[in-house]
Parts: sequence; C-alpha cells; structure tokens
Amino acid sequence: MARRGAGRARRRAAGRARVEDGLRGRPRPGDAGCRGPDRSRLRTADGGALVSYLALLIISGILAVILTPAVRALGQRFGVLDVPGARKIHTVSVPRIGGVSVTLAAVLGLAAATAAGWVAVADLEGWLPALLGGLIVFAVGLRDDLRPVRPAVKLGCQVTAAGVAVALGVRIDHVTLLGTTHALGVLAVPLTMLWIVGLSNAFNLMDGLDGLATGLAIIAAATCAAVSISRGDSQGGLLLVALLGALCGFLPYNFNPATIFLGDSGSLVVGYVLAVTAVTGWQKGATALAVAVPLLIFALPISETVLSVVRRTRDLGIRHVFSADQQHIHYRLLGLGLSHRGAVLLLYVVSLALALLALATMQLR
Repeated sequence: MARRGAGRARRRAAGRARVEDGLRGRPRPGDAGCRGPDRSRLRTADGGALVSYLALLIISGILAVILTPAVRALGQRFGVLDVPGARKIHTVSVPRIGGVSVTLAAVLGLAAATAAGWVAVADLEGWLPALLGGLIVFAVGLRDDLRPVRPAVKLGCQVTAAGVAVALGVRIDHVTLLGTTHALGVLAVPLTMLWIVGLSNAFNLMDGLDGLATGLAIIAAATCAAVSISRGDSQGGLLLVALLGALCGFLPYNFNPATIFLGDSGSLVVGYVLAVTAVTGWQKGATALAVAVPLLIFALPISETVLSVVRRTRDLGIRHVFSADQQHIHYRLLGLGLSHRGAVLLLYVVSLALALLALATMQLR
C-alpha cells in the first residue's frame, strides 16, 4: 500500500511538472511580446487554415455563378456585345463584360473573408497594390468593352497601374539564377513595370477562344495560390484563392459555346493581379520563387506575347504592334484541324504540365 501511494504521488508530481513546463513555454496575456491572436494569419489548428481557404474558394465561386447571368443580361440589354466579324471565331453576338462578374465575385469574397476575421482590417494594405492598380486596369478595360479606347490610352493606364504597384513597394529587386541571388538595382523598377504590363496584356492576347484565357488563368492562379499557401503567405493566398474561385464560377458560362466573354475588363485585371502577386511572392523569398518558377507558370501567355510583338513588328512595323491578327497559337491549332474545344483543352494540358513542372522545380530547390 505504501509503495502504491508513493507511486501515485510521484506520478502526480511529474504531471504537475509537465503542466508547469507547458505554461512557462506559453506566453500569457500581458507578457512582453504577447499581443493575443494574430488575425493577419489564418487559423492553422486542425486544418482550420485550409477550411478557410476552401470556404473563400466556394464563396467566390458561388458569387460568380450568381452574378454572371445578371451581368450577361445587362450586356444584352444595353448592347455591350462582341459582334461576329471576319477576324472573329464566334458566329453570334456575345456580351463581353464578364470581367465585371469576375471582379465583383473576387472582391466580395475578400470582403467576406475580412468580415469572418480571416484577415485583420489593419493588414489589408498587403492587398492595396493589387486592388488599387487593378481598379485602374478594370476601369480602362471596361471602358474599352463599352466603347473602343485607343491603344496608346489603354497602355498609358496600364503603365499607371503598374506605377501604383511599384510606388506601394511591389518590385522585382532581385532574381535567383542557379542558386545565386542577384540584386537588380536601378533595373528593378523598369523590369517590374515591364513584367506587370506585359503579363496583363499576355492574358488579353490569349482571350481568343471560348474559355481559353479563363482556363489558363485558373491554372496560374491555383499554382500561385499553392506557392503562397505553402510558404505561409496568407494575404497572397487569400487574394489568389478569391480570384481562383471567381474564375471557376465564371468558366461554365465562358467555355465553348460561350454565352459571355471575359472582355478587357476581365483579362487585363486577371493578368494584372497575377503579375503583382507573383512579384510579391518573389520579394518574400530569394530562393522560394526563382526566375524559372514564374516563367514556367506563365509560359504560354508570355511566349505568345513575345512572338506576337516580334511578328507584328516584323510584318507591320512597330506602330502596328497592337494590331489584331489570327496568327496566335490557338488559331493555328484550329488551322491544323482541331475543334474549338480540342484546341482549348490541349492548351490547358500544356499549361497544367508547365505549372506542375514549376512546382516540382520548387521542391528540388
């Protein structure tokens, strides 16, 4: 009996010691450095973070599913239509303001995330470069959807939006090549602006077949979101997941045969937001996003843009670099005999393979 009593006493003492050790290692309210729960980071216990991301994805997707028919009806009522023509693939007039529903769904989804406490209001400044610059790009894109805007004016607005992002601290100040980080110095600002403006226009150029730009943007947003979430960047992750959900909700209306087009108000904004979030990811880790990773994620739109600029400059001159043509890769696939859906799905597969290669590249680093 005495031995059993002594054993119980030792076990109780050991338990008290473990509890006290745990309390000593846990900051208490009022302790220096303890500010209570950090609402700028998503909950991580028991998969709470993933649940929050999934909830935002679903909310933004449902909003897009609800908003897109309403926006489509407005486009039909007010005649905001893409009319068939000699250089057009579609044969019926289609509303071209899908960017309105995508943008609204993403923004309202982010508002819901803020209201739910997944991100602190004080920390919303991390979204400012994408939201403020995106507003400028959205405005000029919507204006062009309603009534054509001169290419020089549109480009000027895109440069202004890129300048807003740079002024708010978004810049490619270093690149990582072969494991070595190189500072860009005075080249940081012009290269950042070229990246943002170029990628914005890249998705605009890919918006030539039903669902093509939307699907490529979904793959890119999902890949970038996976990168941000894996690195604990909740602000970038939330922004990308909201955009991803909105695009997923929009795609059923945009896939062939499309009943609404993304329009400049959509393709330019999507490209802009993806470009800015890629740069902020670049900033937060020299080795996390090496040069190869974003280039692989956006390989299709980037390569198509470069080829288009070279081709138009060679054939028409630099003054006609913004002139439309039917020499893009998706039109060439149609010329080879692929169906509309077949060409789009093939480019989806290529983009997905490149995105997976980008993620594999990160794992190897």
